Amino acid sequence: MCSSSATSGAERHVFTLAQGLKKRGHHVQVLTPGPGWLLDILQAEKIPVHTSFMKGSGWWRTMGYLVREVRRNKIDVVHTHLTRSAYIGHALGLITNVPIVTSVHIANNDQIYRRLARKRNKLVAVSNFVRGMLHGKGIPERFIETVYNGTDFVDYELTHPEAVLDELGIPRQRRLVGLVGKVCRDKGQLELITAMRSIHTVHPEAHLVFVGKVEEEFRPEIEQAVIDAGLEDRVTMTGVRHDIHRMLDAFTLSTLPSHMETFGVAAIEAMARGKAVVATRVGALPEVVRHKQTGLLVDLRPAEIAEAVSYLLSNNDEREQMGRMGRHIVEQKFTLQEMSARFEGVYERAVRG
Repeated sequence: MCSSSATSGAERHVFTLAQGLKKRGHHVQVLTPGPGWLLDILQAEKIPVHTSFMKGSGWWRTMGYLVREVRRNKIDVVHTHLTRSAYIGHALGLITNVPIVTSVHIANNDQIYRRLARKRNKLVAVSNFVRGMLHGKGIPERFIETVYNGTDFVDYELTHPEAVLDELGIPRQRRLVGLVGKVCRDKGQLELITAMRSIHTVHPEAHLVFVGKVEEEFRPEIEQAVIDAGLEDRVTMTGVRHDIHRMLDAFTLSTLPSHMETFGVAAIEAMARGKAVVATRVGALPEVVRHKQTGLLVDLRPAEIAEAVSYLLSNNDEREQMGRMGRHIVEQKFTLQEMSARFEGVYERAVRG
């Protein structure tokens, strides 16, 4: 159950996990508010999905549907994602006694996570950073497990960057510095635009590409920032894409200058495509990006971001070696198969109690 159908990290995680569990022979059903990206992609992959509005009076309809499904289909475990789903899952567990597994994707102070720490339930932290946060709220260790997100981006064939450049109307001689994620204040696009002013003086061929939905209330601010920086012909915003691996293949390097990340799916996806990553030293990003091995970790300051990006653009061999190391680490630690297998273990421990 996921209480959002958008295109952020939690929703993408739900989709990849459903895929992985289905491939391993499990019966998987997904409940989401719909409509949206998650509903569309689950239907396209023929994964059973039901929509139910989860706010207001929709809460009761959702609960009634879940109780019937758990009892009719003898569901072994219910896995919730995001806070509203956690509340519904908590109530469902009280009514049906089915164990509730709750993934904690974000850092917040909501009391529901302490309430869920009971009986056979499990809280799954997406990183050790989040695990420490939960433990710090007084949740006993026996209820907390860490399972890193996984990606299947290592499985896709390499694509031709020129085709992406042509699609986006970017001259082929440009070198793309990319950022995959929602275009909003917290993802660091403004800081990257400021950094680009310095990068461009050293690397005039550099071109920023932002892949992700633009928050409408943020659009005027970022568009003005591009104009103020004089980068109108050096910044491309693609909007939502369903071929992120192709976008990554066209990048020279990827960036994640976030204000906070409880994991960093965009980082492992870039690493899976053999791209070095410049990321901020916040939250769980140091667990994902290894400094000077798979990329560079910096403070959230435009000057540091600019220095790191310029360094990687200037040092092709080192950048490509980081990309190869990043892909190797993803193959060892962050695959969809590894994530799915670890969740199998969590489910089994929850069911057995």
